Amino acid sequence: MIPPEDQYHLGEWIASYPAEIIVCDRDGTILEMNQVASDIYAGEGGMQMIGRNVFDHHPEPARSHLMSMIQKKQHVLYTTEKAGLTKLVSIAPWYREGTYTGFTLFVLDLPANLPNLVKDS
Repeated sequence: MIPPEDQYHLGEWIASYPAEIIVCDRDGTILEMNQVASDIYAGEGGMQMIGRNVFDHHPEPARSHLMSMIQKKQHVLYTTEKAGLTKLVSIAPWYREGTYTGFTLFVLDLPANLPNLVKDS
């Protein structure tokens, strides 16, 4: 067991993680976002988006695409390109005590020359 003084708060690493992270409830209400997400959406209020619906910030067809992925309640992973940058998008459900509670969005910028390390011996 980890002594309380050595435990860390989950939010500490999320706050500084170099990717956009948004946590929503089952209806799409934004519950949390990290600083990267706040900076990306600064023009829409940044941290003031907490409490608003994430779907309101996605124009069509992105809105319908996101909604269809969320309804499946499965982890979805894909890449997308915007303004010449390739991004890795991870949308995953999260659960509290075994009950579906919402979903998370992680969006990570990928470098143009991303190394692929083969681990097979």
